[in-house]
Amino acid sequence: MQELNDLENILLDGLTKKYPQFKSHLAYLKVVDRKLSNLGLDVQLEYENYSGEFDETNALFSNGENIEIQNLKEGLSYVIDITAGKITSVEFSKMGWKIDRL
Repeated sequence: MQELNDLENILLDGLTKKYPQFKSHLAYLKVVDRKLSNLGLDVQLEYENYSGEFDETNALFSNGENIEIQNLKEGLSYVIDITAGKITSVEFSKMGWKIDRL
């Protein structure tokens, strides 16, 4: 497992402003996988050595920021998945991306 990077930590810190009960979770989160797809980057998370309890929160969180990256014209958006009280993933996608067909 890998450590969270700076961007992931910043976004998760923003999550705790709306959901303060998750502040204590951040020190225990590790990256299991970072996987590129046709839609963006999917960062899968797991807890390491967490002995706390999980609540029943189910949510998708995004503050609607446009994350600007050098050489990326449109920027990035993101969504953080909370399932059964666990922060499970951060998904990044390119802003301005259009679906031609499903």
